Amino acid sequence: MTTENWAPAGTRTMFLEVQGLVPGGALSPAEALRYAAFRMEKRRSEWLAGRLAAKRLLAAGGEDPASLEIGMDRYGRPCCGDRLVSISHSNGWALAAWQPGSAFLGADLEKVEPRHPAWYRDYFSPAELPAPDPSAATRLWALKEAMMKALGLGLMADPLDIRAEGEIRLSGRALARYEEMGRPPFAAETRQFPEGFWAAVVAFNGGGGKR
Repeated sequence: MTTENWAPAGTRTMFLEVQGLVPGGALSPAEALRYAAFRMEKRRSEWLAGRLAAKRLLAAGGEDPASLEIGMDRYGRPCCGDRLVSISHSNGWALAAWQPGSAFLGADLEKVEPRHPAWYRDYFSPAELPAPDPSAATRLWALKEAMMKALGLGLMADPLDIRAEGEIRLSGRALARYEEMGRPPFAAETRQFPEGFWAAVVAFNGGGGKR
């Protein structure tokens, strides 16, 4: 378990290894039913790890984790009441992010691995990624995914509608949703953690930030 502060927008993150986790008393009755309903062990353990990571962030002030039920807001983003969180998991790790008071937040975790040549062509512009480098592409992909989560779009948006060429630039459906949300200022950050992964966070930044 690793907890970090991501400085640009005052976001806290938690990384948990998926293997070996148990619910204990951390789930609400509704969450316990959902956990028991998963048929695939991999999906069940990843879902649990993401929920536990989010609850540990939210319960840092001493709240009972079972009382912190994670639901969805009107954009389909994970939340606990009016507290927005973001959850991701990849290859044995889970990531959760929380920014107090934020209404714009997305986080993603991706493992660096070989990809089909079409992946590079389909999801990145030449200005973003001049050559098909696995690490550079994984970093950009995590950033795009984090932005899509902050917008509540997931993969309903074209990844090419989010261009990470130094600053993040939006077009198409991503821009339409961003304008619908009132064009909140945000900061974006990426880190190489854990080893062999890229993590990205996009979060509200009232002082201005990368746009």
